Amino acid sequence: GDGCGHTLLTPHSGTLSSKNYPGTYPNHTACRWRLRAPPGTSLLLAFGDVDLEPSEHCTRSSLLLADPQAGTAYGKGGFLGETEAAPGRGA
Repeated sequence: GDGCGHTLLTPHSGTLSSKNYPGTYPNHTACRWRLRAPPGTSLLLAFGDVDLEPSEHCTRSSLLLADPQAGTAYGKGGFLGETEAAPGRGA
């Protein structure tokens, strides 16, 4: 999406950030990354700096981690917390 900032990915590690990081990203920003791991392996995600604007039903800011093949999704933002989230909600 147009809200993706600096992205550096290698076969074993990487860094992702939103647009204008460490500053504030613009209103109505959407960004999606699709990360894949070879079969039999997993991804380890470490978040160093996450600042989401609280809002009911994640209408202003949200972060969604989803595994469509497993049918799982975990989100953060507003009142979403660590619960199953609706598909398609993006950061």
